[in-house]
Amino acid sequence: MKEKADADARFTSRARRVVWAVLILAAVVLTDAAIPDPPENSGITTIGSKKLATAADCAGLVAFSAIQGSVNEAKLILAETLVDKGVGYAAQTGIFTTHCPGLYQFSFAGYGSTDLRLTLKRKLNKSNSWRTIISAGPGGGSNLVLLDVEAGDQLAVFVESGKITDGASFTGHRVYKR
Repeated sequence: MKEKADADARFTSRARRVVWAVLILAAVVLTDAAIPDPPENSGITTIGSKKLATAADCAGLVAFSAIQGSVNEAKLILAETLVDKGVGYAAQTGIFTTHCPGLYQFSFAGYGSTDLRLTLKRKLNKSNSWRTIISAGPGGGSNLVLLDVEAGDQLAVFVESGKITDGASFTGHRVYKR
């Protein structure tokens, strides 16, 4: 009888170990199963390998306005940013990069020498060249335009000729989300 009791004890001990091993294995499998797969579209706008914005960045207001211009490599660089909401405007370069596609209103102004000519230009995503959208001048002036822009498109104001002496501005905001 003692042999049978010893055998039953060994069997019970092995059975407990097997049960614990199964429980631990089940816990590991269930823990891995609890980690959700990432969504197919994470809501991040990318151009090539460059991350531009998340869906949360594009959910709200996108607007910028800057004043007090100088010229660097023919681009208008504005020293004071009055409004910079959302994503896209780089004060150091004067370039607005569209992170959130949609319908935008852009305006610019500048005054100076009698031959001053300002031009709003756009560089389409995956393009290497700037294309003229609209100009103001001679003698400076202002202009306003509505543009349908895609993620990765860039816009900037260029000084085609003349000198800015009495200030400048560049403003843009999204009026309709896509």
